[in-house]
Amino acid sequence: MGACRNMNQKLRLFCNDKEITLPYIEGLTVINITSQAGGTDYWGNHLPEVKDFSQQSISDQIIEAVGISSSLHIGQCMIGLDGGLRLCQGKTIKIEVDPKHNVPVQIDGEPIMRKENIATIDIRFDQQVKMTKQVKSNATAIEKKCYEVIKWATEANHITQDQARIIENELAKKFNA
Repeated sequence: MGACRNMNQKLRLFCNDKEITLPYIEGLTVINITSQAGGTDYWGNHLPEVKDFSQQSISDQIIEAVGISSSLHIGQCMIGLDGGLRLCQGKTIKIEVDPKHNVPVQIDGEPIMRKENIATIDIRFDQQVKMTKQVKSNATAIEKKCYEVIKWATEANHITQDQARIIENELAKKFNA
C-alpha cells in the first residue's frame, strides 16, 4: 500500500544528463504523443504556455516528462481542467529508481512492479515513422480535399509537420462540430 506516495523520494530524473528536481509526485509519465489513456492531454497543450517549455509535438524528436500529484489530478487532466506538472523536455530521459523501493511501472500500457534488478530506465528518441490518418468514410469531399492539400503542403515543405498538425486539429474540430 502506498507504493506511489512520495515518488519524488524514490526516483531521480535526468533530462539530457541534467538532474531535474522533482516536486511531490505520485506518478511520472514520459510521453512523445499529444494524448494517451483515452485522449488525456497530460502535457496540457490546451492550456496557456508555460515559461521554459515549448508546445509538445510528435515530430520534434523531443520527449516530455510529466508529474502527476494524485489520482484526483489524473481526473482533472482527463477532463481537461488541468495538465500534468511539466518537468522537462529533452532528447534523453533517464529515471533512476532507489533500489530500496519497489515501484509500479507501466510501459506502453503494460503494468509491472519494478524488481530490484531494474534500477535505471533510459529513454531516448530513436527513429520516427510517418503515420497516416484515414479520413472518416462519411467525410465530405471538401474534408478529403482539405486533408489532401495539407498532405501536399507538408510533403512539398510549404508547411512544417507542426503546422500541419495544428491545421488538421482545427479542421477536425470544425468538421466535427
